[in-house]
Amino acid sequence: MGKVDAKSQQTWQENPERTFDLIVRVVGDVEKRAAELERHGMKVRRRLRLSGSLGIRCKGKKALELLKLPWVKRIEPDRPVRALRR
Repeated sequence: MGKVDAKSQQTWQENPERTFDLIVRVVGDVEKRAAELERHGMKVRRRLRLSGSLGIRCKGKKALELLKLPWVKRIEPDRPVRALRR
């Protein structure tokens, strides 16, 4: 299994200047990884320490760069969560 699904990767390639909200699962210290991503020009919006993940916002071309980082385990779109009404 790769770091990202093929559809997301294709979307980033076709839209390198579009902004995307992503959840990035990382190996290692979340704060250290957040600082590294910010140095690469990505905006860290949330630190999800329990899951070892970061909520980020970046351009498609930057999202493609994430695939080259050895400490990135998985990248997923950050979608809104909706609760069911009862």
